[in-house]
Amino acid sequence: MTLPNPKHPTAVTSCHPHKQTRSLPCKKIAAALSLCLGLSPWAQAQLPAPVESALNRAKISSEDISLIVMPVNTGTNNKAQSALKKSRLPKTVKPEEVKVLEPEPSDPDALPPETQITMLKSVVATTKSTPSTQQSNATTTTPTSSEPNKTASQTASQTQTIATNSEGTGSALVEQSTTSLEFPVRHLADLPRTPASTMKLIPTFVALDLLGPDFVWFTQVYHTGFISANTLYGDLIIKGSGDPKLTTHRLNKLLEQVQKSGIQHIKGDIVLDSSVFQGVTKDPAAFDNDPLRPYNASPDGLLVNFSSVEVTAVPLLNDSQKGRSKLYYKPRLADYELPDTLPNTSSGRCAPARSSLAPIWQDSELVFNKQLPESCGAHAFYIAYPDAKDFAKRVIKNQWLNLGNTLSGNIKFLGLGNTVSGAMINTESPIKSQFGNYFDMSADSNKDSALTQSFSLLPSSPLPFVSYPSLPLSQQIYDINHYSNNVMTEQVTLTLPLYTQIQQKAEDPNAKPITKVIKSRQTQHSDYLKSLAVINQWWQSNLTTLPPVMTNGSGLCRDCTVTAENLAELLSFAYNHPNFDTYVNSLGIAGVSGTITEHADRLPTSAAIGRAWIKTGTLNNVTSMAGYVRGQSGQDYVVVGIINGSETTQPLNTYQARYVLDTMLDWTAKQ
Repeated sequence: MTLPNPKHPTAVTSCHPHKQTRSLPCKKIAAALSLCLGLSPWAQAQLPAPVESALNRAKISSEDISLIVMPVNTGTNNKAQSALKKSRLPKTVKPEEVKVLEPEPSDPDALPPETQITMLKSVVATTKSTPSTQQSNATTTTPTSSEPNKTASQTASQTQTIATNSEGTGSALVEQSTTSLEFPVRHLADLPRTPASTMKLIPTFVALDLLGPDFVWFTQVYHTGFISANTLYGDLIIKGSGDPKLTTHRLNKLLEQVQKSGIQHIKGDIVLDSSVFQGVTKDPAAFDNDPLRPYNASPDGLLVNFSSVEVTAVPLLNDSQKGRSKLYYKPRLADYELPDTLPNTSSGRCAPARSSLAPIWQDSELVFNKQLPESCGAHAFYIAYPDAKDFAKRVIKNQWLNLGNTLSGNIKFLGLGNTVSGAMINTESPIKSQFGNYFDMSADSNKDSALTQSFSLLPSSPLPFVSYPSLPLSQQIYDINHYSNNVMTEQVTLTLPLYTQIQQKAEDPNAKPITKVIKSRQTQHSDYLKSLAVINQWWQSNLTTLPPVMTNGSGLCRDCTVTAENLAELLSFAYNHPNFDTYVNSLGIAGVSGTITEHADRLPTSAAIGRAWIKTGTLNNVTSMAGYVRGQSGQDYVVVGIINGSETTQPLNTYQARYVLDTMLDWTAKQ
């Protein structure tokens, strides 16, 4: 085992753990108290020597990093009789067993794949082919290394073919006769810092605990009026439930179900109801003045395709159009002009849309203010639309008409005060069309119970005639943590107050109670205040550290603070949770997949490659990593590293800071 460097004095927390202060006198007092009380020097250990060396190389002060390395499957703390409990981590992935294709440039704004990924079971490979491993299923996926919070360039997506362990998790047998680390290494562990995307670990696990991995959202469809000869004489109402991943493909499936139910022509309006989330619309330019980046997309009760458009440019080869590229859009927008082609230029490098194309969403058309660099070749760009509700209106209308259907009216929104461009129904009073009422908002003074449906003309649908389920929460969490998707995290966070768990007795008296997730009786609508209160209450009920300071769930914030101790305690709690498999497999594998793929490029000889499951975080002046590492001794560790650039010194070089945290993973894996 590599021991920490004894040159530097032990670093301890400040006297005020929830204020960002670095008071040296406080640290000295705390250190003196530790010595007087006879605490083990390991309780507040110094930084490992390789990490200190990496900090010096990156010119980062040890005051700017918080770090914890904590064993989690130790059977006993007895130094002489230390025992390892069975590991709950997936099997390690050996580099020679991972087939990596030639990398291709990846847009840092790339969205999670539209189709469901099957890497929810243990994404692992272990030994040479044996009868048991030959029967394992093979999983092929194409993860990307994009992290929506990142502001630095990123490398390519890679394709791996990885054998999966049929048992889901692996037992950690001792792999080498190495001495494992028996005591936690802590450095400024109680100092609040900006966590960036490692904050996503909090709402995703709270949702997994409260809702369960099989939880789904339902987008429901109602109608007023009556149906005759495939024609709806009334209005179609699409009610969102906050589905984080209602992609264009899945939206099309929903509309096909409406069509199959007997509605092809609507003599009325399509009414969209996003009122399940209240007051959550944000200015997409507020965080970093970059509103076109998908990571700045606003959450919404009826979020369609992350409010983002994929633009694919393909160079034209025919002589008459050489020097131009054909543009394809996914999805297309109704009543909105999108350029079909774009001239190429030999100058400039291929970069994200803002730099390469300089797009502007005007009132009725998308305008590109730059020519496309030839170096892009055939390339996909991702551009966020500034208004989630207007985006949903245009996409839904376009897809409805593309199915061969007709609409005589308009697309409108039904909501409780949600700001929206275009037509909107005021739901503060009963709204009646010529075919019947929508929802009577004056029936009760309490708006949380105001969505009582009172249709005056039958056969309107008092119950949804189409109820389209989302992908399960387990898949949503995989996409959030693997691809670091901000708006999906916000959708999950905002869902928390809406549902509660109840346990019902099973018919078999010897069986376990059946747990069901039902709509909360306390609230029918959610906002950030309610959502963050749920997380805070969950934290106080299950953990011992003071709750983190959160203003959203994704970590795209400067006023959010988390301590390394916060994340370490959460990860330790999750390690023993019944749904740990789902949680750990949502994390990227160091050097193999997710936003930690580049670990192998930065540290090619790292012992952590294939044996660390990590969530990363990056903002300007912030770099963080948190997750799990299996040491070579067979010991499992929780690891947390957060580096915040000092306000008084030069800005943080995030690439060099990532190398410091890579070193932390490598050092831990060697234990």
